[in-house]
Amino acid sequence: MTANSHPIEEPMRVSDVLDRAADLLTPEGAWTQELFARDICGGPLSAGFDEGAVCWCAIGAIEKVTGEEFLEELPVLAAQQLESVLLTAIPPWNDAPERTQAEVVAKLREAAALARERGA
Repeated sequence: MTANSHPIEEPMRVSDVLDRAADLLTPEGAWTQELFARDICGGPLSAGFDEGAVCWCAIGAIEKVTGEEFLEELPVLAAQQLESVLLTAIPPWNDAPERTQAEVVAKLREAAALARERGA
């Protein structure tokens, strides 16, 4: 590589998205329910990639990591991978009253490991 060349950045894979979403949700208070994201005052935000977001639901975290609308290919593939581990849709699972932040992070990690095994 020459001094003027830059390494080619590989595109994010589904497993990367899920691991980064888990990383995003790991700090205490970084996870929320009922909304894609919240601002520092707890106010609702319409998307996970909104600039003022400080905490996210599972889908909002995937959006934040990819920086894309949830209907784009990579976030959809990541969500499908997570749903294959959950065996249900993400929003009702994330928003269940008994759900914990640790469970959400663990399932994101599980889905990431499965995606890696599948080469995704």
